[in-house]
Amino acid sequence: YNSFKFFTTYAGVDGWNFAEHGCEGDNITDNWVHSKLQTLMKTIEVEMAQYKLYNVIPALFDFIEDLTNWYIRLNRSRFWDDGLTDDKNQCYSTLFLALKELTIAMAPFAPFLSEYIFAELKKFDSNEKAESVHLCSYPTAKEEKIQPVLEDAVDRMQQLILLGRQKRNQVQIKVKTPLARLTVIHKNQSLLDEISKLEVYIKSELNVKTVEFSTDEDSYINLYA
Repeated sequence: YNSFKFFTTYAGVDGWNFAEHGCEGDNITDNWVHSKLQTLMKTIEVEMAQYKLYNVIPALFDFIEDLTNWYIRLNRSRFWDDGLTDDKNQCYSTLFLALKELTIAMAPFAPFLSEYIFAELKKFDSNEKAESVHLCSYPTAKEEKIQPVLEDAVDRMQQLILLGRQKRNQVQIKVKTPLARLTVIHKNQSLLDEISKLEVYIKSELNVKTVEFSTDEDSYINLYA
């Protein structure tokens, strides 16, 4: 609901409509949300086919956490740009589609909330003709949009940010104090390459000037028993 209110507030001010302004961009966090959304749909399809409904709710909550506390927070500056830039349209489009598909997926589990949000989202898509969320076809996964390596990289980035904040708390240096360098160590170079594409978000969230990447674990880690 918080994500929905965030979207409607800013999209309403900008007069944004999916039918007119909807587009797909190449921002890495947009691609990540699209991938996570399709992974969610695939999970729901598998679990519901086996009548394991108790596994669906945690998956829905995990996606809501990613959407609200990561995607929106990392991209707030894009929503606050002046005018309807291409990048802003891409951001609105990503959030709108995520909210709409999530709402349809949630309909069997939260019928009244889903119906309300769906009706409100219709105001931002003049092409939507369905009268009710419960008359929509249940979403199925678009597997070509699933990017497991990207999802893993963002998951590692989230862990890095949480560890970085934890370390700042331990040494009592607040986030508002900039630090010179953060070094990310992992033996898998391909994963480091993916994480490096998210460097700008790591710098912003942890307030560091430089992010370095290394596969030389022995220089940093001392294993002992």
